[in-house]
Amino acid sequence: MDSLPIFPLGGVLLPGSRMPLQLFEPRYLDLAQHLAAEPEEERRFGIVRIRQGHEVGEGAATDLHEIGCEAVVDAMAVAQGSAGAVVHLVARGGRRFRLDGLDEGAGTSFLTGRVSWLLEPAAASDPDLKALSARVLAAHATYLASLGATADPVEEGRAVDLAYRVVERMVLEPSDRQRVLDSADAVTRLRLVLSLLTRETAIVQRFRAVPTPTDLGGASLN
Repeated sequence: MDSLPIFPLGGVLLPGSRMPLQLFEPRYLDLAQHLAAEPEEERRFGIVRIRQGHEVGEGAATDLHEIGCEAVVDAMAVAQGSAGAVVHLVARGGRRFRLDGLDEGAGTSFLTGRVSWLLEPAAASDPDLKALSARVLAAHATYLASLGATADPVEEGRAVDLAYRVVERMVLEPSDRQRVLDSADAVTRLRLVLSLLTRETAIVQRFRAVPTPTDLGGASLN
């Protein structure tokens, strides 16, 4: 079991995705200082979706989802805003983890968690994988067409990552993104994403309504 700084958010970071963050609350400026003191290759923390509560202020949420995503710092810079220092940070999703508990004795102003890293089961030999991947890519093309949208093609790459890359190009509620993050293996993720694509396409086609983005990995403020 490892110790990891925890950053609670209303949104979800997925493995391989990038998320810009702005840190200005004192405890997260402390987190930024902690990260800056680490060697560049070791600057990482955990992003966990808030189950109940809010991101900022006194009594901010500590009721968090069980599964989170490691955030690897790709870039970090400090700027001066009207209310003081602001740290601009770009995080890249790394490994999934299970949040086993919060370390109340860590002595940090920010949350520190006890985490277990989740291994990705081998999927290459699963007979459903290739067919599911093809169905997801076709369903995603249909989904984009229903929105009248275009997007860069999803690179097939590693099958274990395909579901994440498709979800990056969808407009979904954070709760749906959390379900994808929670999925234990590539086949389970692909089946879930296929059902989400089918649902969202049907809604758009039936109601002629374009969904409003709620959590697309954009700037998230603490």
